[in-house]
Amino acid sequence: MFKRLADRVSLRRQISLLAGAISLAIVGVTTIGSALLARGQATDMAQNALLQVARSMADRLDQDMAERLREIRNVGAFEPLQPHWMEKTGSLRKVLETMQRTLPDYAWIGFADRDGQVRASTGGLLEGASVSQRPWFINGLRQSAVEDVHAAALLASKLPPNSDGAPFRFVDVAVPVIDAAGRTLGVLGAHLSWRWADVVRREVLSSRRPELKEDVIVLDHTGQVLLGSELGVTPYTAADLASGHFIVHSAEGDRLATAAATRGRGDYPGLGWIVVALQPVDTALAGANRLTGLILLLGLSTAVLGIAAIWWVAARLSRPLTQLTEAVDRIGREPDARMTRHVHGSPEVLRLSASVRSLLRRIGTAEADARLIEAEATNAVNAAEDRVRRIGADLHAMQVLADTDALTGLLNRRAFLPLASDAMSYFKRYRRAICILMIDIDHFKRVNDLYGHAAGDEVIRQVGRIVSEAIRTTDKVARFGGEEFVVLLRETDLKGAAIFADRIRQTVANTVFEPDGPCLRATISIGMAEAEFTDGDVDHTIERADRALYAAKSGGRNCVRSFEASRAPGLRAAA
Repeated sequence: MFKRLADRVSLRRQISLLAGAISLAIVGVTTIGSALLARGQATDMAQNALLQVARSMADRLDQDMAERLREIRNVGAFEPLQPHWMEKTGSLRKVLETMQRTLPDYAWIGFADRDGQVRASTGGLLEGASVSQRPWFINGLRQSAVEDVHAAALLASKLPPNSDGAPFRFVDVAVPVIDAAGRTLGVLGAHLSWRWADVVRREVLSSRRPELKEDVIVLDHTGQVLLGSELGVTPYTAADLASGHFIVHSAEGDRLATAAATRGRGDYPGLGWIVVALQPVDTALAGANRLTGLILLLGLSTAVLGIAAIWWVAARLSRPLTQLTEAVDRIGREPDARMTRHVHGSPEVLRLSASVRSLLRRIGTAEADARLIEAEATNAVNAAEDRVRRIGADLHAMQVLADTDALTGLLNRRAFLPLASDAMSYFKRYRRAICILMIDIDHFKRVNDLYGHAAGDEVIRQVGRIVSEAIRTTDKVARFGGEEFVVLLRETDLKGAAIFADRIRQTVANTVFEPDGPCLRATISIGMAEAEFTDGDVDHTIERADRALYAAKSGGRNCVRSFEASRAPGLRAAA
């Protein structure tokens, strides 16, 4: 079909069409490449800017909490107040109320004696009441304490309602009050209104341009929303938050997101809050999209001009070939035509003309030339077959590389899933138990931050080696990505898998990793799930093992948790 079409189109048009197609291809590749580059740079710039916003918010939260803790500690240790803690509580109340007026974010400040009875407080609220069961009082008796965001308990009915009707939520700061003899008199505690964090959020966003459409939310250490439009929900996965930047998909559109964790400051240890900064993807990439459109317009204009120029050049270049073709065509048709004349136009055309003339002179030697060409063709075929064999060997080597994780030498996710699917089919056909283990290195980001990525890579390699040496030849282990591994155990139920999992957990915990610097230790968390006939495929079993891993992470890490479908959604401790 193509040959018949090519036979009907002149060389000049073929050259023009080919050149036009090449021009359009170059424009397309250039435009796509430029668009990808522009989008990548714009995304990086937007993510860096969002990260600065998130870090600024996190730093402000840490700074303000550190200042509140220092203020309460200074008041608790203020020597002139020593006579007032247990006796002259009226004077103590005035001091606390003055402190509250200085910083209205304090919703309540009070002093409770060792028995938990409130002796003095701002506005007299809760005086005489017992706070002995409140966490801030219990922890404040031992040392300076900061309690995470919580709803009001005793004060909900005593404080005037918020203007917007929102429920009261506080962050508690408490310090022990010690007299000159070193005896603990009680606890000085303060409820810091969580609305203070929203004020900080507005201040941070006010320093940014409104057209950027940026937003900030605050999560607790478990990922639940503390400050944002959907309080109490867990909108992001732990993997997203650990990566530091990700894309949020929603009905309102995609948004870029970056996460920065609070780290505490000074004596304030921090509460593990996570600040997430958001920006619509369309806003972040608006400049890149405009640049792509401009590049496309310029490229198409250049392509059109190029095609017109090539059409004219092709006409000039093909004219000598047309003349030569007509001269050769006359040979054999006209009895007197024995030789062509020299055709000029370019060195190539001149050489072609000379070659045709030489060919006509040497027509008698055509048979010998044909045998020589046949021999050369045979050699070319043999060379091509050798090349095909070499290509086959290269493809096999490339397949091995594609199925292997470069860092650990284990299987990668792509190679593991088909093996796991085959095992799942075997399980459903012959009812032979299989288990899936999801393994994750605890606090791996801390290893990278404290010891460097080379140390992190060494930890990943050694953990992978420990797991691969512990399994049987019929079992499979793969690196699923980052610091996460997955193990397929054949002919093994949950009881046997628990013994195996705890053994490698203990081995890792007892291993000293020595990359090239200071010695370090690491632990792992493991989630397990046994294949069930209700599982549609192996991905369902892996998902249940992953949920068990999440429970192990939430349960304190360095432990093993299992997921049983028959008792879902509950998880039970396996070791």
